[in-house]
Amino acid sequence: MSPQAPTPEDWLAADPDPVTRAELRQLIDAGDQAGIDNRFGDRLRFGTAGIRGPMGAGPNRMNRVVVRQTAAALATHVGQGAKVVIGFDARQNSDVFAQDVASVLAAAGCRPMMLPPKSPTPVLAFSVTHLEADAGVMVTASHNPAGDNGIKVYLGDGAQIIPPHDQAIEAAIASQPLPTRELASASPERVDVSAEYTSAILANVAIRGPFHPLAYTPLQGVGLPLLSQALEQINNGRPYVVEDEAEPDPLFRNVVSPNPENHDTLARVIRRAEQIDTPLALASDPDADRLAAAVWAYDNEWRILTGDEIGALLCDWMLETTPGGTERVVANSIVSGRLVGRIAEARGATHVETLTGFKWIARAADNLVPRSDGLPWRLVFGYEEALGFACNGAVRDKDGISAAVQFVALCRALVMEDGRTPIERLAELMDEFGLHRTYQVSVNLGSRTGSEIMDAIRTARPVRLGETEVVRTTDYRDGVEGLPNADVLRFDLADDSRVSLRPSGTEPQIKGYIEVVGDIQFPDPLLTLSEAVRELILGL
Repeated sequence: MSPQAPTPEDWLAADPDPVTRAELRQLIDAGDQAGIDNRFGDRLRFGTAGIRGPMGAGPNRMNRVVVRQTAAALATHVGQGAKVVIGFDARQNSDVFAQDVASVLAAAGCRPMMLPPKSPTPVLAFSVTHLEADAGVMVTASHNPAGDNGIKVYLGDGAQIIPPHDQAIEAAIASQPLPTRELASASPERVDVSAEYTSAILANVAIRGPFHPLAYTPLQGVGLPLLSQALEQINNGRPYVVEDEAEPDPLFRNVVSPNPENHDTLARVIRRAEQIDTPLALASDPDADRLAAAVWAYDNEWRILTGDEIGALLCDWMLETTPGGTERVVANSIVSGRLVGRIAEARGATHVETLTGFKWIARAADNLVPRSDGLPWRLVFGYEEALGFACNGAVRDKDGISAAVQFVALCRALVMEDGRTPIERLAELMDEFGLHRTYQVSVNLGSRTGSEIMDAIRTARPVRLGETEVVRTTDYRDGVEGLPNADVLRFDLADDSRVSLRPSGTEPQIKGYIEVVGDIQFPDPLLTLSEAVRELILGL
């Protein structure tokens, strides 16, 4: 049997984990061919943000064999002597996977360096450039369920890998034999850059206005210590936390979901905010690279902001507090809303759209044509609607900690200016640029693949979505405006609405991104279009 297609027995011989060996042995002894095929019929691949998936046996699960294969392929890619920083969060097996990465790298002649346990993902991204490393590895599954884990790989520029690097690493994984079970354990160099990271993310924070109390939850992840330190350094004290969500727990036993996009997940931090009578509640996801926000609105109710709304507020704030002109770059993904681009244009900055994922957003200023005035392009702000924000050039990835600090600074400034709230500032932006509302719908595919459904949509060539005519269809698989090819379709509608569709990079879903511009109507076109998207996908 070739290395590309290991048998279950081959895998058993290579697997050092007694738990996943027992799982696979049970499947073999029971003759469970469906279970075996599910684990061996494919392998995990690099998606929007690394490789991630449920933990278990086989190449289509996250386990120590897959981790060792990935580390060996990375070592081949970066070469002997390469310096590689490794971080890991508080998930199940994250520490074991990180140690395996270090041991494989050391055995291949690389120089592994290990961050402290339970590090946030943005600290790993920062450490790569700060330590002048050749690559970085973060063991995390971000906001996925407790049974998942994964690996993010970073290049020496501090951003996640893109083609052809991910393709080369995947090819190296597929072409090598399975690793041996026995592996000499390495003692990687221990490095701690948390103080330098905190100083870096505070370097561009404009502090105006009084102390602003806030409630916060790290969702039983790793965000609390560094966010607390950063807030204390801007004289805003430690946040009021949801006590039983404050400490890391790999099983996330006290949260509804580790995903802050789930509104039910924020219910307890909102109650905590009510207890201390503060109008601001923030949440980061378990590896602290995303930020969710709920604010007390002027109509006497809590409002959970969308990623596009937080993006608009932070974009406006970053451009206000960052001097400069068109060399300032604002970037967002092609499935995010249009308001940020309109703010950037009005504030004299350059706006760039990228493919989905911060591996693209972080590099938005890198490949622009050099300026005639000799000024370097500067990425001042980047975001994607899935609660990812980049507010500091020292971290070339989304960063929920620095975004939280900037959001607190924004709230302090608004309080100083006639006691305004983020909702009132958002309303001012909508008055200036028009009412922009966005909504996301996810359609589960069952046994079908995302690429199959996307191809079926291309064949169907819808001319209407709901009752509204499609006036332009953009297929990013053909390459658009110099962007790499991507499996994304965008439909611009006659009423200035927009619908974008793409397969999820981590789940068997098609995601639909809907934007409506203009006064609120009844029936609400956001809901009408979301139903039209569901009907389109489920009808294929």
